[in-house]
Formats: sequence, C-alpha cells, structure tokens
Amino acid sequence: MTIQTLVKHGLLIEGHMIRDTAQLKLDLTDLAGDEHKETIEGRLADEIISASAAQTQLLEFPSLQHFWENLLFRVGAVASMTGLTSGLYDCDYYDPSTGPEARLGTTDDSRVSRYWAFETPGGTDADWQQVVTEEALDAILPKQRHTLPFRGECAGAFQLTVFWGLLNGLGSERFREIANQFGTMLVGPWTDNPATEFMANKASLQDPPIPGDYMYFRNKDDYLDWAPDGFWQGLNAMYMGQDMLGKRHYSGMGASWLSEQNLRALLVNAYYHDCYPHIVPCPMSEVRFTIRRLLQIPSSITKQALPLKSADPARGTVPTITTLKAGGYEAIARDTYENQRTTVCECATLFGITALNLHQQQSSGLENPASRFDAPGATVVLTYHDPEADRRDPAAVVRVLVKLKSGLTSG
Repeated sequence: MTIQTLVKHGLLIEGHMIRDTAQLKLDLTDLAGDEHKETIEGRLADEIISASAAQTQLLEFPSLQHFWENLLFRVGAVASMTGLTSGLYDCDYYDPSTGPEARLGTTDDSRVSRYWAFETPGGTDADWQQVVTEEALDAILPKQRHTLPFRGECAGAFQLTVFWGLLNGLGSERFREIANQFGTMLVGPWTDNPATEFMANKASLQDPPIPGDYMYFRNKDDYLDWAPDGFWQGLNAMYMGQDMLGKRHYSGMGASWLSEQNLRALLVNAYYHDCYPHIVPCPMSEVRFTIRRLLQIPSSITKQALPLKSADPARGTVPTITTLKAGGYEAIARDTYENQRTTVCECATLFGITALNLHQQQSSGLENPASRFDAPGATVVLTYHDPEADRRDPAAVVRVLVKLKSGLTSG
C-alpha cells in the first residue's frame, strides 16, 4: 500500500509527506541557491508552504524542483496582481456604453494590436486571442503600445496575471517552454482558455487559501436580473496573503488588497447602485465566495485555444413584446422578461443572430459563465442549466433574460 492511499491530505513531495516546513525551506535553499534565500524565507513563501501543508486534499508534487517552480509561480502571480491593481500596469475596466473602449496592447484609435486580435463579435467586446504569428513571450511582455494598456474586465485581468505570473516567477526562457505547450493565449473568455489549465484543481473553501489561489466572490444571485449590463455580478479575485495581524486579503480588477469584509461591502454597494430599489437583505450569506481553484503548473497541458469567430457579426433584432410573450417569455419587472427554459438555438433565432454572436457576460466566474448579446434596443443574458455545456452549443438549455430599453412598444 502506497503513502498516497494512506494519506488524503497535506503536502506530498517526491512521495514524502512534509511535516517539517523548516527543513523544506532548507532543502529549497540547497536547490535554488542563496540568491533565492530571501524569497524562500519571506512571509509570502512561508504562508504558501504552511497553507499547502494544511489542505484537506492531497497536494502532490513529483519533485522538489516542481514544487519550487510552483512556489515561484505563485509569488510571481501575486506580484503581477499587485502591479495590476496598484497602477504599475495600466489596467482598468472598459465601458461598452460610454467608454473607455475595450483594448489590449494598443493606444491608438484603431484599437488594433499586432499581438492581440478581438474575438467575436466584431471587436466590440473585451475578448482577445493572441495573434498566432506572434510569439507568446512577445505578446505578454508589458510594454507601452503592446500588452498594455488593458481595458477589459476582471476575468481577463485574472488570466493576464496567470500569464504574467509565469513570466515574472519563472523567467522568459521557462515561460517560452511552457507557452510552447499551451500555444495561443486567450484573454477574456474562460472557455477553451489555456489559462484555466493552471487553475484546474478545485479546492475547498473551508481550507486556508494559498496565496495565488483563484477565488470567485459572487454578488447576490439575482444581480443580473436587475443589472444585465452591470460589471459586478461577482469578482474574479486572487488570494494575496495575510497582513501582519493575520487578516486575509484579496485583490481583483478594481479591488486592491481588500479583506473579505471590505470586499463584501464593495459588492453590496455595487448591488445597491446597479439594482436599486432591490436590496441585499443578508449580505453575510448572499454575497460570498463560491469558487476556489489552486494556482498550479500542470504536469501536462492539453487545452488549446479554439475560439469560434464570426467574421460578419449580426446586429440582431429585438422582437415585439407580443412576440416575446408568444415565445414563452414572461415579465418579471418593467421592461424585463425571462424564459426559464429554452435553448441557445431558439434564443438566437428569436433575436436574429447565431450562437457565434454570443460572448461571455462581464465578471463571470470560471465555473458556468453566462453568455450575452447586445441587440439594438435590448440586452440578452443566457445562463446555462448544465454548467459543462458548450457556451455556443445550439442545443444547450438556458435561462434567458431580456432587458428592453424603455420605449419599446408591444406592436
């Protein structure tokens, strides 16, 4: 019987359970050299090691070198998120209605980058694919008129910190080796995104988070019912570590080094602003962490970016209220209608689009992200009954919410 079958929790390196973290640090210093001693003995590395050993699921690394790389990756990701939220990197939200416009890697009016190309539909949303003729290392280096400025939203921001974390933590040559495995980078969509390969392992929200972990902080569940154009249905956040008093802190696009209490206050305030007159009666239970994923370099990378593109995106049409009701849509508020169970195909046909015209809802979490379409006169949001469904599968069963602009008649 192997040790793996006997022990189901804690930190396992080279087949040995780590009980003595002080010895582990000495072993890491012997491996990495004295030039990395400050990193190994730092508070962030100390918390990474101690929290890893305290997990209720088994964290296994085939070698000390593999664990060391993962530690450097986490340190690099935390530093990258710090740069993103502190202004070191020129990153901020876009606004599809009033500006600024979505962009990645260019400062001119065209928003066309040598390194990054807009995904569907038509370059108006915050979704990009790395241009395949350019090297991944060249595309991700944060230079003026290049990767930066970034005007997107929190999902893409977190994905950038994954790629930057690999670069900042492991250096250019190792980044290039890993990039040769995952190929084309995506920023924005969760589906088919190689960044998710580094966030594949689910982890318990009851365990102490490890600095660098992905964590989704979800606003009240009905946020999109009242604010389908809002950016605060949740926050794709990173656990940043403890402060000197042992309080945990988190960061994400628009939220820098916040405690859970302050992060909750941020999302509750956004709900009041975006969803008024609706309220959050029980903030402690209704605004909460729902997802935690370990940030970890996989032993092998299999996911490749396979974005679906629409070279000629449809603008779509908005049916009359009479047609909506005939199609199974019921009013839940003024100018707001829902169909609790339909398909992507049926919704697309009703609005005169194809599934390729759908794109990811802003601030969606890694698991079961919503899709949306903005037609002249309406915002359409699709949430999926099956979390594993292909986002653009015409047969996928969805709940559809339609928010009409005021003034649409029922004729």
